[in-house]
Amino acid sequence: MKKKIAVRLLMFFMLVGGVSFLKTAPILAAYVSSVADLKQTGAAKNSITIEWSPSEKAVEYHVYYKDNLTEKEYRLSGKTADTKYTITGLKDGITYNVQVKAFDGTTESSPRTIYDAVTLPDRIEGLQQDRWYYFLHVLDIKWNRKSGVSGYEVSLSDSKGKVLQKKDVSTASVSFNNLKDSVYTIAVRAYTVYQNNKYYSAYSSINCIPQARISKLKLKGGKLTMNWKKVDGATGYKIYVSTKPNKGYKLAKTVGKKKSSCTIAKIKKTKIKSKKTYYVYVQTVCNKGKNKGTSGALYYWSTKNSSFGYLN
Repeated sequence: MKKKIAVRLLMFFMLVGGVSFLKTAPILAAYVSSVADLKQTGAAKNSITIEWSPSEKAVEYHVYYKDNLTEKEYRLSGKTADTKYTITGLKDGITYNVQVKAFDGTTESSPRTIYDAVTLPDRIEGLQQDRWYYFLHVLDIKWNRKSGVSGYEVSLSDSKGKVLQKKDVSTASVSFNNLKDSVYTIAVRAYTVYQNNKYYSAYSSINCIPQARISKLKLKGGKLTMNWKKVDGATGYKIYVSTKPNKGYKLAKTVGKKKSSCTIAKIKKTKIKSKKTYYVYVQTVCNKGKNKGTSGALYYWSTKNSSFGYLN
């Protein structure tokens, strides 16, 4: 009886020992190391070139990228057996995150990442006159910002093409002060600093046109008479009238550049009435060259008290 118990105990300890051995034995798995020395070695408007040092067990490399401002997930650009790769089809002037993973035929390595790979800038987009405060003589300009752009060079020229001011800014907007009632040309180009060199885009330009400033407004005998200050470089003026300060304006008259006053008796087919209050603004027109346009409308003038107000 004692012998049987001893045999059973021996078998039990052998089984436990075997199970314990199986649990503690190391598991050997395949492993491919990450690439090293990943860097950007080339840039163009729509592509980025990268290089890296090889991973010993890799049979190929997988290249991923994303726009670091607008995209959350990486996209696969392609696979290569080389240690140099060009990502194409990108947007200009953008900062990208770029990843490379080594692949051994079964598994991918952990990634190596460049967080500031850039494409070179093309012409800026969205260039526009934001506001022209003619009482303050201040002009605000803005355009669309791009993440990979280092800065912008901006020039302001008069109506005859003479450059009056130049500015270098990092923001996608700029202001010019002490301006006259004149048409100005704004030219802007972007630049990116890459590997200690500056790369410039081509210039984009617009005409910036101030709203004509009304100097006199009178309502008498069913006629609306107004005077305004001429704008240097203008090719004409448009007069808008309404019976409400912030809506309902209709084009009442268009005149040439030599005019600085006009009298209106009708708006379309509706006669001007002496007992009503009218609100008037004058837009400046400049149809010179490629940058044709019309000024904005920030101020109106009222026949009620001959004062100005702000259009919403």
